[in-house]
Amino acid sequence: MELFMQKIMNTNAVKGKVLRDRLLLFKLGCTVIVALLLACLSGTAVSAASGLKIYDYQSKKNLTYTGKQVKVMLNGEQISKDETPGIIIDGIALLSYKDIFANSPIKAKCVYDKPKGTVTIKGSGTTIVLTINSKTAVVNGKKVSIPVAPVKIKYRFADVAKILVPSRFVAETLGYKYTWNSSNNTAAIEGNPFMLSINDGKEFAYTESIADVSVDGKKISLGNMPGLIIDNITMLRAKRVFADSAVKAKYSFNTKDQTITLTKDENVLKMTIGKKTAILNGKSVEMDIAPMIVTNLNVKSSFVMVPGNFTASALGYDYFWNQSKRTSEITTHKEDSSDETGKDDSETGGDPTAPELGDDSVINENGTVLRQWLSNESLLGKGSNVHEIAGKGNATDDAGTISVNLSNINQQMLNVETYQFPATMPYGEVTSSFKNKVITIRVPGMNCVTQTNYFNETTNSVIEHVTTKYDSTNTSAVIEIAVRSENITYDVSLSADRMNLYINLYKNSITSATVGTNAKGDYITLTGIRPLEVMITNQGGYLTLDLPYTANGVGDQYASISGSKYVNQFFTVNSNDKTQVFIELKNGADYYIIENGNWYTLSIQPKGTVVEPEEENPGDINKDNYEIRIPRPANVRSNMISDEDYYYKKQFAIKLSGDYTSYFNTNPVVVNSSVIRDVTVKLNADNQTEICFTTTKLQGYEYVMDDSYIYVNIDIPKNIYKNIVVLDPGHGGGANGAQYFNTKEKNLNFKMLYTIGRKYFDSDTSKIKAYYTRVTDKDVDLYDRAAFAKEVGADLFVSLHMNASTSKSANGTEVYYSSSNNDKNRAGLSSSRLATLLVNNLSTVLGTSKRGTNTAKFVVVHRNTVPAVLIELGFMSNQNDFNKISNASYQETVAKTIYETLCDVFDQYPTGR
Repeated sequence: MELFMQKIMNTNAVKGKVLRDRLLLFKLGCTVIVALLLACLSGTAVSAASGLKIYDYQSKKNLTYTGKQVKVMLNGEQISKDETPGIIIDGIALLSYKDIFANSPIKAKCVYDKPKGTVTIKGSGTTIVLTINSKTAVVNGKKVSIPVAPVKIKYRFADVAKILVPSRFVAETLGYKYTWNSSNNTAAIEGNPFMLSINDGKEFAYTESIADVSVDGKKISLGNMPGLIIDNITMLRAKRVFADSAVKAKYSFNTKDQTITLTKDENVLKMTIGKKTAILNGKSVEMDIAPMIVTNLNVKSSFVMVPGNFTASALGYDYFWNQSKRTSEITTHKEDSSDETGKDDSETGGDPTAPELGDDSVINENGTVLRQWLSNESLLGKGSNVHEIAGKGNATDDAGTISVNLSNINQQMLNVETYQFPATMPYGEVTSSFKNKVITIRVPGMNCVTQTNYFNETTNSVIEHVTTKYDSTNTSAVIEIAVRSENITYDVSLSADRMNLYINLYKNSITSATVGTNAKGDYITLTGIRPLEVMITNQGGYLTLDLPYTANGVGDQYASISGSKYVNQFFTVNSNDKTQVFIELKNGADYYIIENGNWYTLSIQPKGTVVEPEEENPGDINKDNYEIRIPRPANVRSNMISDEDYYYKKQFAIKLSGDYTSYFNTNPVVVNSSVIRDVTVKLNADNQTEICFTTTKLQGYEYVMDDSYIYVNIDIPKNIYKNIVVLDPGHGGGANGAQYFNTKEKNLNFKMLYTIGRKYFDSDTSKIKAYYTRVTDKDVDLYDRAAFAKEVGADLFVSLHMNASTSKSANGTEVYYSSSNNDKNRAGLSSSRLATLLVNNLSTVLGTSKRGTNTAKFVVVHRNTVPAVLIELGFMSNQNDFNKISNASYQETVAKTIYETLCDVFDQYPTGR
């Protein structure tokens, strides 16, 4: 405590690195004490006797807070509770997330994950993840620094625990205006971040209640446009509520005359945008409010909205507004509630993939098509959706054997891959399912060789690997096809003699591309067989659209666009496993995205008319505290900046989407560290400008940014990261490990811990920073693996292996540690405790026998300097264990379980950094 007090007294005298974001690593209790001291030093009039009695969960002490007590007003109404006021820490008001953001009219969706100590706040299309005692937050998947860490305290008088979060940061990130009034210690939150425009009119903040919808008791997902209360009338999405739901009315929208048509049984309702007169079954009917096109500017999507009560009644349904639930309840009229059998849904329901705004995806504007390309439908397959084949013929005692043809035998269709599975006997029954990117096919009464065949990514196949195996319990052959994308469909078929099974995989495809112009600007519309997955990059007016595992149905096109206002050129190119679209915009142009069903539209408009989300302001940055300053090009947004750690080469890189190599020729990177040995700037294969730093020794790094620079801080990993683990995929190179069923142990170890594991371990370095002993198929010396933990300053070491035995009955999961390396670390964690936690969790999720923990002098655990374990996940020599550890979904679960277990370990045994 004395040492900490001395640090506080010397704060103004400390220079350089002490002032920078090392405060991220201070204890929560220390932060609260600082606040109390600052409050006392500020001369506040509140006496200790009248202070706020609190219990600090971090320091586990009762404290008296004597600083300012904060109340909160939302649009002029108090929403804070007097018995649990906000408090001030380091000049920042911290407020209860539940009282202010969840249970107030803000109505953010909030989730507190107690084991992980995180609070997730969702609202206005924004997701914020805060961690107690951490100054690093995650906003929409990107890490940002916050001024003060969230705290957990108990108000002793009210006898209630609260988690307090930095109020300005949360409010402004959600889109609200935030004002601090020091005269009365009040935080004023104003506005509503739900920004809308109606019929392309002036944008405004929608401040009324939002409405839910249910049809016959089932809640309807309204996506990015909830029901709106306008002039005391509930407006609902026409297509989503009345066509895509159980109502199943036929829906169409004509963009030329702005008419909406809904047909249900004998009822035909026609309405027009902006007009209160509707036509119901040929007769004019007056409505209280006209239909409208509402644009949600937060997500830049537009929706046809109609009066809910009128529309439901016109289509023959009952309507009730449930005030307490704020829900439009639409129910089948009692006289018509009997089931009608034999009715074809296609006669009553709309196409669920049809665009919400009708035949033309341009928002309510009559436009001119400048160029259009259509696909050759004869070259595109859409599939039969046949997933099961009934058995046929007489049963026989002989079991046929299935083999695999790994060649795509369909070379004619642009979006179809077909694979053949011949058999030595005719196929009988075939069933299948598709889950977690794995198509599982079962064939009773058939046999097959247990093996896994991997597809190289250079083949451009949608398949990652095919596994065949025999299920002895159900006497069935099992074929598992792991695919690289969920946005595919498939069907199964048999040859006429039933000797060959065919699996057809259907990628999505662009079916048309249109460039046009209208009164608002230009537009580019792509249509697909199914909704398109698009990743877009803007490089100074050059747009690149990547559509993974999507066929280029319109072919490679290269066109200069005449007659447009803002589009110069438009290209489509088939590129390996994706289609790419390149668009060159003229100066002064910007865009927003409209996604409706299978239609994907870019609306190109003059700059200034498109609303872009504001970037988080990191606040004042002390430039002297960072060793590296990277000039930031003016048009590079924060979501265009990423990083990658090449620690195994003593390198790391900051990456900017697009080509800025010439920019850095005239705006060089500024380096102020002798540890940086070299800096290179290059354009990589992903069209990113990669700024690579080579260091004299392995370094951790972190970065922040403002409008002018990206500031990078480097240091030894322990001074950068809170929790560090070394992960060791066993074997590699010439050391294959165990080999069974044509599968090598080294490949299983690597796939689970590195290939899949990186998705989890690289997701958030504020939780765990992972270093791998190998990142390729390379055999690393065992002593070097163990020593690597000390080199990177790791807190834990985990090695993954597969077991084997001469006895085929041996099975189960066990975890080894060394009794010579079992001392507790400063947090109280030992190798044996780490082994116990892992074996319990892994055997549970895998469903394997729990063989427990054992001691052994394996080099990687015996010669280690930190708590270290070696996992023997399952026996490759045992058929049941092998079926699990070679299954793609199990492998995903293993990687996730190891990650989540280690997160829990660090929560239970904190490093103190």
